[in-house]
Amino acid sequence: MASIPVDMELKKAFQELQLKMIQTTQQLKVADNQVETLKRKIQHTRLVDQEICALPDDTPVYQGVGRMFLLMSVPTIRDSLSKKQKLADEKIKTIEVSKEYLEKSLKESENSLRELVLSKQQQR
Repeated sequence: MASIPVDMELKKAFQELQLKMIQTTQQLKVADNQVETLKRKIQHTRLVDQEICALPDDTPVYQGVGRMFLLMSVPTIRDSLSKKQKLADEKIKTIEVSKEYLEKSLKESENSLRELVLSKQQQR
């Protein structure tokens, strides 16, 4: 049985693709976790807003800031909650864009490796 010679260029390309796939899948998992955390934060914000919405505007309400609580008005707290929700939505959009870029980059790497394999096969 004759051993098949190993093409070093092809071997290196496979190793690079494998490394890139591992890094990309890790980055995608991190992005998914960040999105889930932000979605939970949005849900929490909505629930708090629903509860505060039922209160009269002159009700004393406290907002936690670090290790202390500050007395604030209901409209101020609702405005703050709205800003937090918008900020979380924007972060989710940004993460989704970066996820699309990562997936596209991975597919391009796979395609270039396929082309390399095809060109090596045609040379033989």
